[in-house]
Amino acid sequence: MEKFSNEYFKKLANDLKFDLSDEEIEALKKDFIALEQQVELFDSIDTAGVEAMVYPFETPTVYVREDVVEEVLDQKDALKNAKDVRMGHVHVPKVVK
Repeated sequence: MEKFSNEYFKKLANDLKFDLSDEEIEALKKDFIALEQQVELFDSIDTAGVEAMVYPFETPTVYVREDVVEEVLDQKDALKNAKDVRMGHVHVPKVVK
């Protein structure tokens, strides 16, 4: 069985509420296969002895301003114009499965 089948892409597109033509599916399959091959290249890189980075920069960023709390809305004021509020949160309808 093919890893990226036409049915897979049709179901995925349907779940995201749009349709794909057969030509678009074939283009996506080629892109997914190319991406998968590129990701497999990472497995061939020798990372023995390389320390993992938690932050992408070696030195901390010092030009970011400090957060200063000035005027804060209370929850009641922040939600007063919302159409549907449930348990203190704005409720929106589900659009994707």
